[in-house]
Amino acid sequence: MLRDVLPTKRLVVSSRAEAGGRVVWPVNPVEEPAEGLTLDALFSQSPLGLHIFDANLRLVRINPATAAMRGRDTRELVGLSFRDVFLLEDPDSVEALARSVLKDGRPVLERRVRAFMDPRPAPARTYSVSLFRLRSQAGSVLGLAAAVVDVTELAVAEAGSQILGAVRARAGASLDAVDICRQLADVLAGDMADAVVVEVVDALMTGDDPPLVPPPEFVALHSTAVRRRGTAFGSGPFGSSHVPRAASPFGLALTRGRPVTVTLGGDAAWLHAAADHAAAVRGATPSAVLVAPFMLRGTLLGLVSLYRFEGSSSFTQEDAALAATVADYVALCLDNSRRYTREHAVAATVQRRLLPQTPQTAVGLETAQGHLTTPTASGGWYDVIALSSARTALVIGEVDGAGIHTSATMGQLRTALRSLASLDLEPDELLARLDETTRQLAAERRALPAADPLREQALTASCLCAIYDPVSRTLTAARAGNPGLVFVSPDGALVDMDLPDGPQLGTSETAPFAATRMPVPDGTVLALTTPALFAALGAQGLHAHLVPADGGPLRERCDQVLLASEAAGQSGAVILLLSQATGLVQDAAVDWILDVGERTPAQARSLVRVQLGHWGLPAEVSYTTELLVSELVTNVVRYGVPPCRLRLIRSDRLSVEVSDGAASSPHLRHARNSDEGGRGLYIVSRIADRWGVRSTTRGKTVWFEQRVRS
Repeated sequence: MLRDVLPTKRLVVSSRAEAGGRVVWPVNPVEEPAEGLTLDALFSQSPLGLHIFDANLRLVRINPATAAMRGRDTRELVGLSFRDVFLLEDPDSVEALARSVLKDGRPVLERRVRAFMDPRPAPARTYSVSLFRLRSQAGSVLGLAAAVVDVTELAVAEAGSQILGAVRARAGASLDAVDICRQLADVLAGDMADAVVVEVVDALMTGDDPPLVPPPEFVALHSTAVRRRGTAFGSGPFGSSHVPRAASPFGLALTRGRPVTVTLGGDAAWLHAAADHAAAVRGATPSAVLVAPFMLRGTLLGLVSLYRFEGSSSFTQEDAALAATVADYVALCLDNSRRYTREHAVAATVQRRLLPQTPQTAVGLETAQGHLTTPTASGGWYDVIALSSARTALVIGEVDGAGIHTSATMGQLRTALRSLASLDLEPDELLARLDETTRQLAAERRALPAADPLREQALTASCLCAIYDPVSRTLTAARAGNPGLVFVSPDGALVDMDLPDGPQLGTSETAPFAATRMPVPDGTVLALTTPALFAALGAQGLHAHLVPADGGPLRERCDQVLLASEAAGQSGAVILLLSQATGLVQDAAVDWILDVGERTPAQARSLVRVQLGHWGLPAEVSYTTELLVSELVTNVVRYGVPPCRLRLIRSDRLSVEVSDGAASSPHLRHARNSDEGGRGLYIVSRIADRWGVRSTTRGKTVWFEQRVRS
């Protein structure tokens, strides 16, 4: 036996740490007592577990510390083989490692192995093992020395730290509640459990305040993630929902407000009451469940349930403590997600309320519009604005940024643009005025207190404005930034448009905007898009959806474009304003040049009477129109400059224009009772539905509109 030769031989211990590769311990009769005392002290007093094996890997000597760790008498172990001494989790690989040390002499230092102090299903413990080869002075292999340290607590702490670190890195990187839950389930399945189910309350997905703990009996939990060891993600989000029973691990955890561990035996009724829990353990026999609630400031956000199947070790107190730590961190992540969801919901509501609330109609145009909900509330908007002379302004724009401040700024710019449009400005002039408004808002933002984070956010926007005239069948367009405009001719061809680029709103104090005028035959399709949508599909992609093989309603074509551009929502607003030119019916517009003189008002009244009778309009409409035309033509005769032009346009409303060569614009006056004149425009403003004045290249035009029955 090796024990008999220890006092009389010189032992050589191989070590990679020694330069010479060997350390010689001299053993002679003089030194034997000291060495014997040293070895006895080492084996009797060392806290390390020391094992001496012979060349056949049979145990020769073991110290009491090892026996204490194992709870067995040392005499029961001496003579056993290597794999019988340790109840190893993987005996083949560890024994192969020991034989490699015997063969080549390379020591193994602090190798972690798993072993059992008691037969399964008792939990395995973790040991740090160092192996050294023992040789005589002559070089013959005498055996193997093994130093063993129980590092189970350290290993548990390290594993818990790794799990918590993985949860922080993966679940903590998202503001999406479903993604947080899925990442949590992915980390815990396999590392802590055989199956994981994560559930949340309604308030988490809507941004509302979560319920207090313990929650009311009617509060339901919705499954957001189901994960099983070795499989992909299961159902979710919202794979199923259930109201936790009081007599279940879920109800117990909610009542206590802390993790609960339950050993399962038999078929639990509560397990099958929740569909996703039943699916998570289907085909296996669950032996234990650990339920940890997501709680923050006394409120409930959800639950995580960890299952271990038959053959796996039971949950320990360390597992419960780790689950509580993970649940606390995830609860903070979910609350951040809830707050973000609420802010996003508020911003999205503001944006939605600031967009047109009713279907938009236009003279000579069929329109369809739509937008996709994006992950962050954006500043995109569209508008269809009725102008004088039956014209229509088509607008699409986007304020850069996201959040409620961006949505509010969008509402300011949209309101400003509608107000400017009432001045009958050309598209390039509209954008120039809107650019001034944007720069004024940016200056107000820069004047905010230094602590306000909005102060450092630049204010820029893009916008495209196009005015369609159904009488001349033309479109005049200008743009700031990069909104898209696609022009599809009646025969389905994509028309190459030369629309100059303009700078973004708010980026230049001398922003030049150029307008382009183009003919628009009846049947032409116009598509105005936000930059993100145009960048995602391009002109060719939009054209493919706007000209389907079977035609189809304009609304369906609009939906097809939006469905094809789903991914564009990650880079900005996705809004499409689609219109198709239908023009006016034949003889819907008439135009006369009148000689200026005393009889001009009477001539104008006669022309109006005959034309409205030809159109079949009621007599009361004719009488009112004659009166208003007479007042405007009289003003031209008295104060204007020839020529005098009278134009009537019939659509869903009757538009009347009186033009002359004077550049000065008339002003509405409130005449006194004693004044003989000054009531013409006042009468027009009181009787007409709308009226206004616009400048032209050769003078001015005063117009008014009246609604007529079809």
